[in-house]
Amino acid sequence: MVAPVSKADLRRTLRAQRRAMTPAQRDAEAATVAALCLPLLAEASALASYQALPDELDTDRLTRRWWAAGRVVWLPRVCSPGLLTWHPIEDPRQLQAGAYGIREPDPTLVPAEALPPAAVVLVPGVGFTPDGWRLGQGGGFYDRLLSLHPGPTIGLAFACQRLTSLPREPHDRAVHQVLFGS
Repeated sequence: MVAPVSKADLRRTLRAQRRAMTPAQRDAEAATVAALCLPLLAEASALASYQALPDELDTDRLTRRWWAAGRVVWLPRVCSPGLLTWHPIEDPRQLQAGAYGIREPDPTLVPAEALPPAAVVLVPGVGFTPDGWRLGQGGGFYDRLLSLHPGPTIGLAFACQRLTSLPREPHDRAVHQVLFGS
């Protein structure tokens, strides 16, 4: 009998696979995911996204597109362990260095507001199953958001982050859809 794989083991393996990608692979897969995502956002009234860690799928193409259209992008800021606040950002100059080395909204320039209920939320993760189950970084930030947000949620991932299954706990939450690079 094969012992079940722990979340910690999966995180180590998947992070190593992401780090092993070349910059060209990362860019090509991010471009593929952006192309898949744009039609899904065509009718969206609001977009909530994230600023990627160095080895996560970059969302800058999507963010820049929304800003170029004169629309705000709701971005998170870590306000305490496991909790995010959301800020309507109009310009990258409203961001500053934040938690985990990620660019975050500067709360002195853009105060936190309630995330619009209909916002399409783009969700990062360490791994995803095609049916939407997600393995996060382990801090619970997005599981909390997913348990409260009534609007559509889309996981964004590199092809190497695709899992057939993953261990789940009662607090884990799935996204509505996952887009994988190829």
